Amino acid sequence: MPFFSDAGPGGFQPKRVFRFMVTFSELGDISFMVSKAAKPAYQVKATQHQVLNHQFNFPGIVKWQPVKISLIDAVDPNVGSKFYNALRNAGYEAPTSEGALATGITKVGTTSTIGEVRLKQLDGGGIILPAGADPGEVMGAVDTPNIVEEWTLKNAFITDVNWGQLNYGEEGLVSIETTISYDYATYSGTPSPLAI
Repeated sequence: MPFFSDAGPGGFQPKRVFRFMVTFSELGDISFMVSKAAKPAYQVKATQHQVLNHQFNFPGIVKWQPVKISLIDAVDPNVGSKFYNALRNAGYEAPTSEGALATGITKVGTTSTIGEVRLKQLDGGGIILPAGADPGEVMGAVDTPNIVEEWTLKNAFITDVNWGQLNYGEEGLVSIETTISYDYATYSGTPSPLAI
């Protein structure tokens, strides 16, 4: 079993759901406010071709599914205002004048307001050495988390924002729920030191 014999020192190392970061390149440093995030997912619908009494299945187009991300709101940084300003910067204006009625949001506007979205799966830390390297030769190395998996959402934009609920009967934190759509995602699985 890999837990005990073949996995090397320390045994099997699974990816853990609580070791992750999400970054938005244009929304400032709000990665530490993220409380929950879904990883990208895709779907390939099958199309069928029937000949007499036989059916043959063929793959259709790849459709990337929206990603849901939850963040804790705060006074500083005011995460709620960042998402409202993202909507405004995408081109939205309240319909208070004839000029405002004529404006609208565009894909260029929506993608540029949040920038590149990255989901980083981290390990527990440690130093990842190149193959054949001697651990004794690593001078001044710092024991830091490593990115073991990274997803980049290409042409990402916000499709839903829910600024949370208020309740006199609870003592919890205000949570903002967002949904991010994107054209496609790229994956990188090479461990590297965390750089934020």
